[in-house]
Parts: sequence; structure tokens; C-alpha cells
Amino acid sequence: MHPTNKEIAHILRSVATAYELTGANRFRIIAYQNASDTVEHLTQEIFDIWQSGNLGRVDGIGPNISQHLDEYFKKTKGSYLEKQMTKIPATVYELMKAPGIGPKKAFKIVKELEIIHVSTVFKDVKKAAKKNKIAQLEGFGEKSQEDIVKAIDIYLNRQQKEERMLLPIAYSLSQKIIEYMKKNTYVGKIEVLGSLRRMVATIGDIDLAVVGKPYHSKDIIEHFISYPDTISVEGKGNTKATIILSGGKHADLRVIDKERFGSMLQYFTGSKAHNIKMREYALKNDYSLSEYGIKEKKKSKRERIHSFQSEEAFYTFLGLQWIPPEIREGTDEVERAQKGTIPRLVEPKDIKGDFHIHSSFNIEPSHDRGSDDFRKLTKKAEDLKYSYIAFSEHNPSQSNHKEQDIINLIKKKQEAIKQLKTSVTCFNSLEVDILPDGSLALPDAALKYLDFIIISIHSVFRMNKNDMTKRILKALSCPKVKVLGHPTGRLLSKREEIEADWTMIFTESKKRNIALAIDAWPDRLDLPDSMVRLAVDKGNLLAIDSDAHAVDQMENMLYGVSVARRGWAKKHDIINTNSLKNIQKWLNL
Repeated sequence: MHPTNKEIAHILRSVATAYELTGANRFRIIAYQNASDTVEHLTQEIFDIWQSGNLGRVDGIGPNISQHLDEYFKKTKGSYLEKQMTKIPATVYELMKAPGIGPKKAFKIVKELEIIHVSTVFKDVKKAAKKNKIAQLEGFGEKSQEDIVKAIDIYLNRQQKEERMLLPIAYSLSQKIIEYMKKNTYVGKIEVLGSLRRMVATIGDIDLAVVGKPYHSKDIIEHFISYPDTISVEGKGNTKATIILSGGKHADLRVIDKERFGSMLQYFTGSKAHNIKMREYALKNDYSLSEYGIKEKKKSKRERIHSFQSEEAFYTFLGLQWIPPEIREGTDEVERAQKGTIPRLVEPKDIKGDFHIHSSFNIEPSHDRGSDDFRKLTKKAEDLKYSYIAFSEHNPSQSNHKEQDIINLIKKKQEAIKQLKTSVTCFNSLEVDILPDGSLALPDAALKYLDFIIISIHSVFRMNKNDMTKRILKALSCPKVKVLGHPTGRLLSKREEIEADWTMIFTESKKRNIALAIDAWPDRLDLPDSMVRLAVDKGNLLAIDSDAHAVDQMENMLYGVSVARRGWAKKHDIINTNSLKNIQKWLNL
């Protein structure tokens, strides 16, 4: 099993620590710290990026670190990164995982108290604190000792809980808090911040900004900390507060007057890499940026700070095109904004249909059935103002049916769809398993009763790269294939992406006019955003689908659109933004 992003981020941060404690050049320290942050927040595995030969494309990882990672992935033992880490006791790196315990403090505790076992480092430090040994160390004291114990407890408690929320979970939670906050008459505008506003696949904490007059901030804060799902209040001030919700999730609120609301939105939306680029750009123009606005750095008797009610005005003042939050990731968005070439990204209102919906029509599928019938699903499609949908149940189980039985089941479904009375055009489709040898779990004779098929991998995920690529390429050759479903097979926090030559697969998909799916199922969000951008750059077609197994899940389309936007996808990149006439032409109907 290859190392995860979390593990690589920890290794890079550990090397930065080793540098700091051995007196290395500070720029090398900063480079490794920044690289660690970059890896930690990637939505694609860094190992897979390396395998695909695209490590050099990752903004925030320079040539030297890229070379060291390349060496580490090829042979960990004896690599440069491993050698740097061995210069400092491993217990230092482990202890630093607790919030607020920095390199020098961790090193002194470990060295002076002779703590040598990584597996018991937190237990040993707490044991030493109980005997008052930490307080007696030079430069510490009882208060410092208490803070260290508290930091360890916070870390251990968080380790027992889910570290990050899936985007749909975080988004839904934020909307509930926003709805609650709007019940307070002093609350004006309210907006999410940080990674949630950028619609990243997984979210840490819920961050919110509220417009409120200074003399009403106390009432707003009190209302916030009284949120019904609050377990405890972690911090409360005049203009900000943090609450801990059930399940250990954190929510932060900041109150700001309307004149500075745009400035705060820009400052706290991020990402870190984007903010660095923005600061660098501003400095070149003699400005500095903060949550309060833009300060002129030109010499004058009094410094002037420009505040902004909207982000659009903030960016315009700097001579930049407004940058949508989803693409503020520190790639080339600032440079593009200078030229005014940020494209109009696809929006939820552009979607005209959904190709991947599982109904309850019983074709005795190989996997789970949907829970709602055609009638309920078409009614929802009408409510969403769709022009077309496709019922794409899993293929009938091969092990439980003869070939003719499968054909009869698909014909029966086709007839049922023809009988529907709805303003929405309904296609007869299936999500068909790609078997390990690349063949499809469906007899060829059944294809003529289907308008098209989606092909997906649902088993044998850990094949070598070459065999997996051949498997997918063979499956793509079937004439009825129009969508490659959830291509990487990832399940967020559960299963890693498959290994395949995506350049070859994307090339073949483009050649055959097959769309790559952006599956909006909450723990898929697959293609990942970085691969969406690669597909967009290569001119591939994309299809955003809900993968709904129930009528309410058709609303998941929002999250698929957010992934597309993070990948810089435009309306014309998405096949299901097309009219029914164009879709029928694409399907050769």
C-alpha cells in the first residue's frame, strides 16, 4: 500500500522540522512547510499524481522537493527524505501532531525527559506532566505544562473522531446553521468561508461570516453559541466564536460590518496558495492585503485602508477579474485574472438532464436497486426543469440469469419506459460492470434494446497500471458506451483511486466521443477536480451525474457541478448542458 497524502504531508513537515532544529536555511524550511500544506489539501493522491508523471504540475512543490519525492516513492529506505528525518528523534515529530507544540518545545521535552518510544509518546508526556517534570524544564512552567497536556488531549480526542467531513455533509450542516442564524433580526448577509466556500471534496471545520453592526455583535454571537446542536463553546469573543457540535465538528463565526464584508470574504476564502499569490501581486503594486481591506504602502503622512462591501469591488480595485471561489487554489488563476481570461464556469442552472439515475424497476441487478419508481423520478426531473433523464440501473446479475433472461428483463424495462407520460424524455440505459478482462457484464444481444450504456468498475480495484489501462480501453470499444462512470473508482476516506494511464484513457474517450463522468455521489466526487481540469485541457467531454438511488439524491447534482467548476469546466465542456436535440444526435438516436 502506497503512502497517503496525510502521511506524505507529515513526512514533509517532519523534514521541515529537522531543518529548523539543525539550523538549515529558512527558505528550505518554508519550502517544505508549504509543500506539506499543498499535499495535505490535494483532492487527488500525490502518489497517483507522481505515477502519472504529473508531479511537476503540482503548484507548491518545487523541482527539488519533487525530485526528493520521486526518490522516496521509488525506494523509501535510504532516500533523502528518510535521511533528513533520522537526524531528529521520531518522537519529536509525533509529539508535534498535538496543536500548539512546536519543534523546539517538542525537541526539548523529548530530549530532557528521554522519551524514546513513538507508540507511547503522548502517554509518556502526560505521565511526566503528572509528576510535574515538564514544569521544571528551563523555559517552561506550570502554565506551559497545562497547555501541553490540553493540546495532547485535544489531539487524541480528534483522532477518535472523523477528521474531515464529506462536502455534502459539511454543506448541508452549514445551511442548517445559516437558516438558524437568519432567525436573529440583527443578522444581515451570511456566507460560508474557507474550503467549504471553495467546495473542496472534504471539509475540516464550518467557517461563517456574518454582516452585523458592531453594537449588535454580542447578540449575534450569543445566538450562534445557542445553536441547538452545540455540545460546548470552545471560544467566544466580541466578534467571533467557536462551537463544537455533535460528532466533534467545529463551527466558527465571525461578525463584520457591511463595509468590510467583501474584504473578509476574500481574505478567509483562501486557499493558502491563492492568498500567497494575491499578496505577492498586491505587493508589486504597493499594496498589502488583510481581512479589513487593501492598504496603500506608498509613503504618505497617513496610511489609507480601502474597505469593500463586495469581493468583486475588491478584485476590481487591484485591476483583476473576479475569481470564482472554487478555483482559488494557487494555480494560474491570478495570472489569468490579470489578463481577464477567467472563463465563465458551468453553473447548476446550465444542467438540462441527468444520465445516471437508479430506479426501483426490478431488472434483478448485480448491485443495489434504486428506491423510487419511474413516476416519482420523472416528477422530480420536471421540478428540476430537466429536458431528459436516463434510467441507468446496474446490469442484471450474470450469475443468476441466463443470457435470454437478461435480454427479456431489458426489453421489459424498455416497454415500461415507453408507457411513461411525462414532459421529460426518458432514455433506457444501464450502468454496466467492466469485468477484470475488460469485457462487459452484458450480452451483446441486449445492447439493441438500450439507448446507451455507462460503464464502471465495481470490483478488482487493485490491478497493476498496465492491466487496468488495458481493461478500461477494451471496455470503451463497445459501440453503445457513451459514459465512463466514476472513472477512478475512489471512495473518499475509504478507497484509493485505481492506477491507470489516464492520458491513454482520456485520448481514447475523446476519439470515441465518450463522456467522462463527474459522479456527484457524496463519497465519490469522481472525476477528482484536478483530473477534470486535465480532461478540460485535453478537450474531453464530461457528464455530470447524480448517481441517484432515491429521488432526493437527484439534488446531488450541485456537488458534481462544484467539482466541474473546481476543474475549470465551462458549460460547453459538459454534455448534459446540451439541448435534447443535440443529445439525441450524440447518442445516434
